[in-house]
Amino acid sequence: MNIPFVKVQSIGNDFVLVEARDVPEDNLRGLAVAMCERQFGIGSDGLLVYDDRPDTIMLRMFNPDGSEDFCGNGLRCAAAFAHRRGRGPAFVINHRGIEVPVTILADGRVQFVLPPASYDPVRVPVSTCTPWIEEEAQGYIGSALTTGSAHFVVLLDEELDEETFLQVSPKIENDPEFPERISVMWAIADGDGARIRIWERGVGETLGCGTGATATAVELARKTGRRGLIPITSRGGTLTIDVRGIEEPLTVIGRAEVVFHGCWPRPTR
Repeated sequence: MNIPFVKVQSIGNDFVLVEARDVPEDNLRGLAVAMCERQFGIGSDGLLVYDDRPDTIMLRMFNPDGSEDFCGNGLRCAAAFAHRRGRGPAFVINHRGIEVPVTILADGRVQFVLPPASYDPVRVPVSTCTPWIEEEAQGYIGSALTTGSAHFVVLLDEELDEETFLQVSPKIENDPEFPERISVMWAIADGDGARIRIWERGVGETLGCGTGATATAVELARKTGRRGLIPITSRGGTLTIDVRGIEEPLTVIGRAEVVFHGCWPRPTR
């Protein structure tokens, strides 16, 4: 049986989107591993499982290793897909149990509102009973917080060299202090915002990360007192995060697009 899919992307973070009705519920993790593989599959940073219901849209995201997570760019891509299908300009996407209000702006950008970020060690999680703020992991000082997904944000004075990025990032991801692993945002302040390089748990390096950009904006706001619109630029593009306060809901604005449609044959190998 062939599976219809849509390739979508936001700031270079690319996904395969399938509809829940077209895929086997009991093997979504295996499907993600097969479809996301770049050499023998379609190739992507994740699999989005989209379930359009009369009252809401349900969304799940699986990493290339089959693990499930919350994903800001995936959510934005699903919103753009929903709008092409007639939803909007305002609607709600339920992603991993979080009701996310979405608005399609006049210029086509997608705006959504996330719950406040949290440094709570239980919610991130980290192994300690106190928040992991400006603490050391694998020789680097950073803060661990969740914006729907967990991130260790390191504010640097200068960019890492390639060898250090590739060697240290997976060590931090798998540090025992982070029992569910953690994504790593290497950030450098730039004007009113920051530039980041991204290492995502379950994926590796990606060109963009919506929740990671949001976590970086929150950490920058916490450390500098900055408020309002904070642009965060990754290798794939820029997202704008409106940080009204550290404990306030977060508005995230960015673009997403449908790249192409296709049909996936079940693997024979």
